Amino acid sequence: MSVAAASAIQDPAQDPAAERPAAPRLLSNLQPGDIVDAPYAHYTASNVVPAAVYAALEAEFPSLEAILNGRAAASNQAVRMTVKQVLNDRRISPLWREFFEYHTSGDYWRDVVRLFGDRFRRAFPNLEERIGRRYEDWRVVPRGFAGEADIHLDCQFVMNTPVTEVSSVKTAHVDLCDKIFSALFYFRQAGDETPGGDFEIYRWRREPRFIKHRSLNRDVEMVKIVKYQANAYACFLNSEQAVHGVSPRGITNVPRRYINFIAELPLKAFEPKQLNAWQKLWYAGDVKAAAQDEKY
Repeated sequence: MSVAAASAIQDPAQDPAAERPAAPRLLSNLQPGDIVDAPYAHYTASNVVPAAVYAALEAEFPSLEAILNGRAAASNQAVRMTVKQVLNDRRISPLWREFFEYHTSGDYWRDVVRLFGDRFRRAFPNLEERIGRRYEDWRVVPRGFAGEADIHLDCQFVMNTPVTEVSSVKTAHVDLCDKIFSALFYFRQAGDETPGGDFEIYRWRREPRFIKHRSLNRDVEMVKIVKYQANAYACFLNSEQAVHGVSPRGITNVPRRYINFIAELPLKAFEPKQLNAWQKLWYAGDVKAAAQDEKY
């Protein structure tokens, strides 16, 4: 290699990696006192990363066609690209691969535990004993990869597809009971003026009861809204208390874009109490809708 060629490679001005920002490390600057405990443990923020960093990420967010990868999709359907797919796909930018790698790592999990560990212990007092280790010592493996793991972490590109009929992609529910922590990082496109698609936080009016993982609308009330907007973020401890949903989105050709974060156990952390036989008859319409809905 010539001296001139070597100098060009070593010159930061010629190095693409030197021109891009480092991937942000969400949660790293928070303290346990920043977490809100009512109606369940959660944290929300607008402008969660610096504007220049967000702009770099937004510019390299994959297209809907890349995420679908030839699959068909219905109206307002969630379509995903998982960490396993992202890290094995060289079409995804280095900045995004760095982001996904970190947010499925042991370092990221330890930040989650630093903020939510005592809250996990209150919500699931026997979980560390069942796993056999303290939360701080759990073995972390990205979801979809091989290895001995106490917790699998996933980070996903997600789009809700264009909407042909006003609808909610997910009404009030809790996440699956093998998941103890979830988060969303919104990437609303410039010029998207579609109403709806906001993240809604609910509290129970009564003791929890479910149809699968769905709550009855009459049983909960909304207490907080995280607007679907660029650079907005929300995370929460998932339990039977953690009812949340997405407001109905209007008809549009523009997808709803976000990053989804998941912490998944090899066992169930809780068991949602289901409607009893009499209640299933009384609320037959809700039960029928839940039976046809695999999103929950």
